[in-house]
Amino acid sequence: MKMNRRTMLAGSAAAVSALGTPALLKAAPKEYVIGASLPMTGPFATAGQLIAPVFKMIEVITNAAGGINGVPIRTTVEDSGYVPQNALANYQRSLATEENLVYYYGDSTGFMKLVAPELKGDNARLMGSTSFASELANPAENPYQYLAGPTYEDQFDILLQNIKNEGGSTVAFIYSNTEFGRDPLATGRKKAEELGIKVVLEEATKPQGADIPTHVTKLAQSGAEYCILQGYVTGVWPQLIGGARQFGLPTKFMGTFWGMEKLIADKVTAQAGPFLDGYSGVMPYRYSYDDTDAPRYQAYAAFAKKAFKGTALENYMPTWGLQGLCAIELALDAMRATAEADKPLTADNLAEAISNIKDWDSGGFFGPKVSMNTNKMGVGRVYTYSAESKLFTPSSDWLTT
Repeated sequence: MKMNRRTMLAGSAAAVSALGTPALLKAAPKEYVIGASLPMTGPFATAGQLIAPVFKMIEVITNAAGGINGVPIRTTVEDSGYVPQNALANYQRSLATEENLVYYYGDSTGFMKLVAPELKGDNARLMGSTSFASELANPAENPYQYLAGPTYEDQFDILLQNIKNEGGSTVAFIYSNTEFGRDPLATGRKKAEELGIKVVLEEATKPQGADIPTHVTKLAQSGAEYCILQGYVTGVWPQLIGGARQFGLPTKFMGTFWGMEKLIADKVTAQAGPFLDGYSGVMPYRYSYDDTDAPRYQAYAAFAKKAFKGTALENYMPTWGLQGLCAIELALDAMRATAEADKPLTADNLAEAISNIKDWDSGGFFGPKVSMNTNKMGVGRVYTYSAESKLFTPSSDWLTT
């Protein structure tokens, strides 16, 4: 008898039936979709435009390595204009149009809070974002959302640990009068008290167009040895440092993640001189040029050399891009673990997998192996900027919270 595909399948079905064991054969999806909303226009368009290409990069690299257990991934990016309602509309549209959307990357804390009530039942998806908001690190309230690094509270903790290690005794907190700016203040006060560091000034500013001379005068009157700046992306934090230097203040300035971008520091230095020399801050990740013993960074660099030739991404990956890549790498790890366990890539299964990530060898992002704890990774290192070399280099060990 000639055995063709039809008779072979019929025979298999008969054998299963004879054994009395029902079987559901479900074809693997043709792809898994990773969606994102990014600010391609609006006030943070520069960041969005630099992050967007790395989504395609991770797609190409992942698929070249076999995808997720043989299933390729596809990435999609839509413009939010940094408006949470726009990002929510993008997410809802992706749910309706993408058959196998398994993961979504948001552009802000505002979006992550707005979308949270929607993440239920069939509308739930595993979700990362640009945010390090402390309230998101709460699996009971936000089971499908996670942070690719430390919260802002953790970042303050790391900076205060570093100040204590350097022998500092007084600190000022200058922050934008936004939810972003106020996020770590309460825990920062508590941590400073535990470490014996006196908070001598808490000063709120506008997130843009701040009255720099007034704020610098108050800083001078406080006599703070250190000043932590929180809640800024561009503009105000370099202006505050520049104003203090013109005033002759010896205060050592420190920032959190969004104040640690080399592209901004280099631009300020080129336009206004080397007053950012010695500026320090906390970074969850290595900078992209620190790629010794960092195979993922090396893979990104090799890809960027060819694919991004002639652009800002050819020789340097911005901190914003590293955050997005780290978030997706964590999600891919959860996808692989779920698929290898022969489970569907549902939001619940992926959330469970990502919460179980322990001793993760990140391939370059973090120095030590890291673990997910309450949907975050409380680790970082202090870096200091050199106006001469135009590099941020480590000035502390890796610190954990």
